[in-house]
Amino acid sequence: MTATAMAPRTIDSDRYRAVMRHLPTGVAAVCSTDSVTGIQNGMIVGTFASLSMEPALVTFSVMHSSTSWPKISEAATFSISLLAEDQQQVCRALSAKGEDKLSSVGWSESGWGTPHLHGSLAWFDCRVEQQFTAGDHVVVIANVLDMTPAERASTPLIFHGGRFGSFREAA
Repeated sequence: MTATAMAPRTIDSDRYRAVMRHLPTGVAAVCSTDSVTGIQNGMIVGTFASLSMEPALVTFSVMHSSTSWPKISEAATFSISLLAEDQQQVCRALSAKGEDKLSSVGWSESGWGTPHLHGSLAWFDCRVEQQFTAGDHVVVIANVLDMTPAERASTPLIFHGGRFGSFREAA
């Protein structure tokens, strides 16, 4: 039987997860401020990527079960902070269940009214352009309204094999 004639396999989710652990991912925080309550909402994504330069679009995906994304997506704008290697505690705080996750995290309000996390490598202020369902995730495409690079030199926080790490150039 040739590869094109083979029937699709059912992929076991545990096996899929074990194989995908070999792919390192950057860590980004997606945050907004609720316009009614003033509470900051935040979550971590490992799927952030550039999608288009003209127009400037970024993308990330969120599990359907996320309780944070519905709150963030209701805001007119939201931010994405690219975390630096020394921001593991920020990642843990925003990955926890609960309300007001940014209460233990240093941040400043951008001109767009979004939280920019202190110490991050860069910040993007965005607006949802499109959302659609793909498997057990919602894929988000966001229009970049503004962006700011960090004022400090650092390397990105990376998640790989169930652990945090950072990028180092090969010798």
